[in-house]
Amino acid sequence: MAKPSHPRFRAARRTATLIAAFAATTAALSSPAALATTPVPVQQSLNALVHGDGMPAALAAVTGRDGRSHTYTAGVGDLATGAPVPRDGQVRIGSNTKTFTATVVLQLVGEGKVGLDQPVETYLPGLLRGDGIDGRRITVRQLLQHTSGLPEYLAAIGNILADPHRYYEPRDLLDLALTRKADFAPGTKWEYSNTNYIVAGLLIEKVTGRPLGEEITTRIIDRLGLRHTYVPAQGDLTVRGPHPEGSTPR
Repeated sequence: MAKPSHPRFRAARRTATLIAAFAATTAALSSPAALATTPVPVQQSLNALVHGDGMPAALAAVTGRDGRSHTYTAGVGDLATGAPVPRDGQVRIGSNTKTFTATVVLQLVGEGKVGLDQPVETYLPGLLRGDGIDGRRITVRQLLQHTSGLPEYLAAIGNILADPHRYYEPRDLLDLALTRKADFAPGTKWEYSNTNYIVAGLLIEKVTGRPLGEEITTRIIDRLGLRHTYVPAQGDLTVRGPHPEGSTPR
């Protein structure tokens, strides 16, 4: 598995447009024989992503109930050289990092340090202010459930690929989001917004007094023994080990 990519780290990512899909299989894939024959649609789906949707590469690891895994690839791992996708390579896990962030928040809830239905203002006073935006009206639960109404910071950045090596601090991304009007009143609708998890990460850091990456590492990665998963150091744009290179032309 690859390293988590909280927006602190993900926004500065080297935008190798690789799709990594880790699929839990059904009963049909529970035997080695089934693994050898049944997942053909997996390969077909990856081929469609590359040839139909214009993705440079795709990677999927399918694991059966017996613990056996089979890896499928399509496309190339390096657009310049045409090198194959590294089956054991590192890939950024993108928004899957939200699961790590939400887990830490819920751990803090279990420890009595955070209340799901407490306003964000309780932990980050004065942080959320803007056109229709007020941290006193947005709860921690609404951040995690994408019902806060906070606008998407990506909409304010524009084409992030224009400067793919730029590093953004979480506060930089939040400030961009706060230049936009709230999408809706808190709790009245649902809409996916990366800004919610920028704020959740800042909340974790404020409550614990430690960087988000350290909390994710000690609370989740180390405890689960995820040997190939890590959070990069602040500002680190590199990827350890073999990994795909390149980006989608714009």
